[in-house]
Amino acid sequence: MKALTPRQALEENPAWYHTLELAPGVVTPGQIDHRRLASRLLPSDLKGRRALDVATYDGFWAMELERRGAEVVAIDIDSFAEVDLPPLRRAEAEHRARALGVQLGGRGFRLATGVLGSSAERVRCSVYDLAPEAIGGSVDFAFSADILIHLRDPVRALERVRAALTPGGTIRLMEPVSMRFSLLAPRRAVSHFAAHYSFYNWWYPNVAAVRAWLEAAGFVGIRMIGLHRPPSVPDMRAWHVSFEARCPPGS
Repeated sequence: MKALTPRQALEENPAWYHTLELAPGVVTPGQIDHRRLASRLLPSDLKGRRALDVATYDGFWAMELERRGAEVVAIDIDSFAEVDLPPLRRAEAEHRARALGVQLGGRGFRLATGVLGSSAERVRCSVYDLAPEAIGGSVDFAFSADILIHLRDPVRALERVRAALTPGGTIRLMEPVSMRFSLLAPRRAVSHFAAHYSFYNWWYPNVAAVRAWLEAAGFVGIRMIGLHRPPSVPDMRAWHVSFEARCPPGS
């Protein structure tokens, strides 16, 4: 099959999640734009390291990891049946997603990596099932963004990421947070439960709760990187917190 041009690849996907520059002047109309954050959230040099992108979707972070020299494996799921949606509005959430042209299965990832010549490998795997044997071995570095609030059990997910890391390996993550709860309870972990009314979200944590999730999952050396508000469509506009943590040596 003839390779697509960047413009053809852009038009092939009606529902881009990530804003990606496929070529100069050819930018996907994503729902969220992380481009200005990559240099703040990722190490500048990952040469010789194996890196994991958790819940990769269109692959923005996978390709940023690769751009920094890492060998990249990315995980995601392929069907709505695998999505950990809140049950009360699951059918309506699936209908809304399909009406918008949203497809799971890596369409955007394949288009973007094909055009950009990326060697990042996408593996069908739920974060709940993550293990070294599922992704061809352990990783030295893991990155996760905007996924924990969509999971019934964020601590279990982080435990699986820790299990995939080499001892002493590093995770960096970014998650939406409630600034109201962060200001009202800066030192106490507070997370608003949203699954009884939200289509896609289980939690709205404060900054302390995201730190507590990492601690409960067994990570050490936890440090906050910063607060961010990436450009996005109105429904997704939110403050995000980023953290770095390490898998305990010898674990």
